[in-house]
Amino acid sequence: MPLLLLRRALLSIPTLFGVLVVVFLLLYVAPGDPVQAMVGERADAATIERLRAELRLDDPLPTQFAHYAAGILSGDLGRSYITNRPIVADIAERFPRTLQLAGAAMLLATILGISIGTLAAIRPHGWFDRVALATTYLGISFPVYWIGLLLILFFAVSLRWFPASGYGRPEFLVLPALALGSRSIAYLARITRSAMLEVLGADFVRTARAKGLSERAVVIRHALRNALIPVVTVIGLDFGAYLTGSILTETIFSWPGIGRYVVMAISRRDLPAVQGSVLFLSVVFVVVNLLTDVAYGQVDPRVRAK
Repeated sequence: MPLLLLRRALLSIPTLFGVLVVVFLLLYVAPGDPVQAMVGERADAATIERLRAELRLDDPLPTQFAHYAAGILSGDLGRSYITNRPIVADIAERFPRTLQLAGAAMLLATILGISIGTLAAIRPHGWFDRVALATTYLGISFPVYWIGLLLILFFAVSLRWFPASGYGRPEFLVLPALALGSRSIAYLARITRSAMLEVLGADFVRTARAKGLSERAVVIRHALRNALIPVVTVIGLDFGAYLTGSILTETIFSWPGIGRYVVMAISRRDLPAVQGSVLFLSVVFVVVNLLTDVAYGQVDPRVRAK
């Protein structure tokens, strides 16, 4: 397992280098002058000239990239035009909130999705299976922003059970976590049902039943564990996507995470903040994939043996 993780970590280096190059080139692909966007139209020529020299925008492109890469390696992502703070400090302040939201959404999706999929597979084509399939089909089809708006209208405006937006007390987390995790609940339920149906018909499950084990022990101890490989894959990919792509949910519910930070940076052309955020989120996605590989080893001993 350590060799497998080391090999995966080494393979991620070219990916991160490619992301670094693309993120650096964002400054030149985006229309307009970044210094003009930073200081506004009323700035005098001397100020613009001084800022261009400070940001090394007049240096040759390879020199600029070398300076940018050296700053990244030393932990310096630059300074935000909007907050006038180091981007590392902005990310450190907002990422724990995104992590809190993604963790709650993934926990909710894992518990509900696996439970629904397992119960549906135990009695296929029964009433619970039919209702679960219809509900999960709707869950996969509806976009997150539409589900978020429905949750606000029903639970916040009509019933007044939860606040419509904001951050603070635990009740603020319920609706955004449910909206963000809704698609994963549906997808995990369908994946779990499919995997469980295949495993429940396997020879080792029939052998376990022939030994006289209870149905609960057969399902949980033997069938579910062997059906979790594709489920772990979906959980890992979805959790990585939540950490890096919960922009719509954070915007709808005014959740002050890194997704809203990126939206604000894009709308105000704060390119260093966009660059730093994209690079940081890429590293997060790579780390989540490595943790998914560790989870494979815990679920399937054959992976550890390799």
